[in-house]
Amino acid sequence: MDRLRSFLQEGGYNRVGTNEAHNNSIPGGFPEEPVQQAPRTMFNTHSLGEAVHKVSAWINYLVIQPVIIVIVVLFQLLSKFINTLYLNPATNGNRDDTTDPIDKVNKFVRNLEDSLPPQMDALSHLPPFFQGSYTQALYMATQRGKFLFVYLTNPQNESASFIFNESIINREFVKIFKESDNQVIIWGGDLTNPEAYQLANSLNVTKFPFLGLLCLTRNTKMTPEGPQKEPSKISLIAKMQGGSTSNASTNGANLIKSKFISKMNKYEPELKLIRQELKDKYMTEVLKKQQEYNYLQSVHKDMMKKAERTNRAKMKEYLEFRAPEFANLSQPAPNCAKIALKFADSTRQTVYFPKDMLIEDIYIYIELSKRQMLSDEPPPSPRVSPQEAKLKFKDLQVNFKFKLSSPLPPRVDLLSKRREVIENVNLVYPNGLLLVEDE
Repeated sequence: MDRLRSFLQEGGYNRVGTNEAHNNSIPGGFPEEPVQQAPRTMFNTHSLGEAVHKVSAWINYLVIQPVIIVIVVLFQLLSKFINTLYLNPATNGNRDDTTDPIDKVNKFVRNLEDSLPPQMDALSHLPPFFQGSYTQALYMATQRGKFLFVYLTNPQNESASFIFNESIINREFVKIFKESDNQVIIWGGDLTNPEAYQLANSLNVTKFPFLGLLCLTRNTKMTPEGPQKEPSKISLIAKMQGGSTSNASTNGANLIKSKFISKMNKYEPELKLIRQELKDKYMTEVLKKQQEYNYLQSVHKDMMKKAERTNRAKMKEYLEFRAPEFANLSQPAPNCAKIALKFADSTRQTVYFPKDMLIEDIYIYIELSKRQMLSDEPPPSPRVSPQEAKLKFKDLQVNFKFKLSSPLPPRVDLLSKRREVIENVNLVYPNGLLLVEDE
């Protein structure tokens, strides 16, 4: 079939219905209208989707993501600004790099001194601020029963002149501390001090500057056994905060009397009782600790006496064990050091020590001589064997109550050479003179 089709095409015959057939129309046939093919479109559905995807990706990279990053950065900066401005004043522009609470208090007091008018001196016009941390001041107030004033300021607040002028440097206020017999203290700080910042939060301070008075208070409650007082706790009994008021700004002395002195007079009787109870409690604890200390000292002395008795008994047994080694040392012998011993009573004794003995053996010989444990008679058989003695006297503390030294300058105490061999010490070998001095 394929061969026939190719033959016909080669012979010039075309199929009916082809373009060539239209050009060579068959007689009697109807001519057909030429069919025009639609031109092929440049974009189809698949290419259009790819283009949309690429455009959205570029919009995401160039527009959406940069906008998101900018918004996140702006929110972070805004949160830091709000935290710096309202939540943590210690990190604002007035930041203080000092970390020591005492240094912060000293700096705060110096700033107050700089705020005084030129004609005022700090010693007579400022109260004696507590030189320490608030924790220490609170301890003094709670453990000693003292009144505690706290003065808090905000470096960002410029309305501090009223309380400072009408209260802090007022003569009536300073007089409180001079006449209180050391029962009133004052502590101050600004919000750059973390202690002051925490204290302001705990006292719910809403305005600055703030001047408050704290002391121990307690309530009385009724029980079946009768009225009983509850445990004391530190409380805020008076305060003054913010700027000036119209009715008090003209007379600071009256304000101090009505705000603070009246409260102090009200709580002083009860605080005096609390103060006495704290003192009694403190003295009881001191007495208890003293008794415990005396008991421990007594136990320690008994232990020391017992150890000393045990050591003396073991020392005597040790000397008895060593005594046979020092018999007949008053006779000359070869390979010995000739040592003259001069005692405190001016008596002399010449002893011939074997050169392989230790300097400590000279001390042992003198100790035996002082105890009259040396004898020219044949030594008795030892109670313990050398192996047993080595274990038994291993931890023995051998102490001597005399001093052994050379009379030649520089005078050397032989106790520092007690573990050396006699042969290696020039002061005693081959000849030597030693002074025996009682301590």
